[in-house]
Amino acid sequence: MRLIMLAIVLMTLPLANPASGDSVDMIYVTDLRQVASIAKRDNLILVLEFSSEYCGYCRRLEAQFLVPMQRNRDYDDKVLIRSVSLDNFETLVDFNGLSVATGEFASRYDVSLTPTLVFLNADGVEMSEKLVGIWSEDFYGGFIDNRIDEARGKLALVATTVSVSE
Repeated sequence: MRLIMLAIVLMTLPLANPASGDSVDMIYVTDLRQVASIAKRDNLILVLEFSSEYCGYCRRLEAQFLVPMQRNRDYDDKVLIRSVSLDNFETLVDFNGLSVATGEFASRYDVSLTPTLVFLNADGVEMSEKLVGIWSEDFYGGFIDNRIDEARGKLALVATTVSVSE
């Protein structure tokens, strides 16, 4: 009987085919310079999630919003989503190529709670107001989209200003 129940449960689970891109997990960043070069090349906003392993709200944010955004092709030409773990006290390669402690990096963006989302350009400059915590799950996706749109608008404005001045 247990085997039959297990078979039924397994048949109801969605199948993920990594080769087709269906399987997406959060990608933890260790080299911001590398990620920034992709963001710059593709004119993307870098969305950094500051998280910790013990944070249930982080898992909820990832499962309900960030992972689905990574699966949704509508975001491919808008954002690059990465996570910074505040659990370890290791270092990251900063935007300038120098090593920085994760806590020091989080402090730079005034991050003290998890989850926090920051919206950056390829130089690590905040392009819209950060989102701290997760509340009002019905509207949270809209809050993220609004921040992304605001950040992209500023990115486009900077690009237009630079090209006009050249």
